[in-house]
Amino acid sequence: MNEEIEKNKNEVVNIVNNVLDKGANYVIKSMPINAHIKEILLDVKKVIKEKDFNNILKVALSSSLKEGMDTIGISEGNLKEIGTVIDTAFKGGFTSAISMGIDIVSRAKQYGNIFYNYIGEFFNNLKSFVQSMEFKKKIYAYIEKCMNKVDTFKELCNDWYEAYDKFNLNEIGNIAGQLNKLKGKVSFDNECINENTIIQNITELVSRRKQKLTKTQLDICSNLEEI
Repeated sequence: MNEEIEKNKNEVVNIVNNVLDKGANYVIKSMPINAHIKEILLDVKKVIKEKDFNNILKVALSSSLKEGMDTIGISEGNLKEIGTVIDTAFKGGFTSAISMGIDIVSRAKQYGNIFYNYIGEFFNNLKSFVQSMEFKKKIYAYIEKCMNKVDTFKELCNDWYEAYDKFNLNEIGNIAGQLNKLKGKVSFDNECINENTIIQNITELVSRRKQKLTKTQLDICSNLEEI
């Protein structure tokens, strides 16, 4: 369960980072500055994709989750759903924690730079975006996309089992290939990853044997790492 929660946390950090990146682009475009300054700010905004800021986001999320869990009276065991993770974090002051993180990286970028006024304005506008309802809407929109991918993945798994019941080897191999291509998009969901491992193992064996597996063989496939 802890592994699943950690995956959810990492996925939330990735989502926040992507929303911030797109928000930063919009902020720069909306600023009344010349093309040269815009290029400088586009280079400055790369700081939110760097490892240091990513670590800041992880700390911000962890502290916000702790505050949120204390506020609404739940334990970490309730964080198995990615939606619950972000709801709890927002209740724990996640937006304020992100803004504090932006302050940390902005000071480093402003120090000694002759364009510090523009850089400061950019980061202030970015913090305003983080504190807005638009920021939350975009976060939840990303999460909805993630959950839609999980639903699509699970539907494909069901299609694979139907193909296996009919023992349509072409369809079994085709769907297994689709699942393998999609697994990276649902890597935060342990159920999807485990199901894909089982399906890939069974597919590999039935492709060799050209017949259905026995119950014992199916049980073995369910407990193996991917072949």
